[in-house]
Amino acid sequence: MLDLGQVRCFVAAATELNFRRAAALLNMTQPPLSRQIQLLEHNLGVDLFDRIGRTVRLTTEGRIFLADAIRLLNLAEQAETTVRRASKGKTGRVRIGFTGAAGYELIPGLLAAARRALPEIDVVLFELISVAQIEAFNASTIDLGFMRPVSSRQQLELVLVEEEPLVVALPKAHPLCASASITLAQLNEQPFIMHSPVQGKYFYDRLMGIFASNDVQVNITQYIDQSPTILSMVRAGLGLSILPASAQRFHYDNVEFRPLADVVAHAEMSMAWRPDQDNPAVTAFRLLAIEHFANQQREGPV
Repeated sequence: MLDLGQVRCFVAAATELNFRRAAALLNMTQPPLSRQIQLLEHNLGVDLFDRIGRTVRLTTEGRIFLADAIRLLNLAEQAETTVRRASKGKTGRVRIGFTGAAGYELIPGLLAAARRALPEIDVVLFELISVAQIEAFNASTIDLGFMRPVSSRQQLELVLVEEEPLVVALPKAHPLCASASITLAQLNEQPFIMHSPVQGKYFYDRLMGIFASNDVQVNITQYIDQSPTILSMVRAGLGLSILPASAQRFHYDNVEFRPLADVVAHAEMSMAWRPDQDNPAVTAFRLLAIEHFANQQREGPV
């Protein structure tokens, strides 16, 4: 096994072709340097230098070994730099789960910021609904999640990164389109496309709570998992729905949106992580994300 200290002495001597100057470069005296080179030659079983009086020159074997020795020292330096950067979270891999809503602007903006600040971190993305992210945390297949805050037995740390108002989605020909805003009472007994109580648990629980506290009874015609499909049902005239304001970005023909007039309700998006995770890259990315979203909140909408 090669000793890097001996290799370093050899490279200095081979570059200077003078043991005294090589020793000075390495902040040592000449006898220890000569001894290290002799030990290296003994280990390799070849002479690396021809010594003629005070003059030294590389043997054929020495010239061949020099190129590899330089590469070896460069690799060792690179490895040292890499592990130090990894210990500070500047390199590594982060696996991120995110909902479709987060994928429209939130995640692309965060990734752009991470590319500038943490360019050597490899980010792997998984588009998952919130309850599937809980399962992914249980299986240790994601490190960070951007999800609706749903209840879970999995212990997770959460920080709010975005909230947006809820709006009513309705077919363009619906009589309620004549209203600039819609009250909950106007939704009473209306056909309604509801989020699934399992896959869309966050919105299901939230909306059912709002309806119950305001004595509103909607006629649920379908339970659907995803907002795009809900909008397709609304477009077909199968019912109304309540969605986060970001759903307007899908630009469905024949679907209009109105704010809720008599209730202040928001959809929350949180960043989640396991408190026992100890990956420095994940910690660095998480801290960057917190700073990124805090800056966005300070700056406000563009």
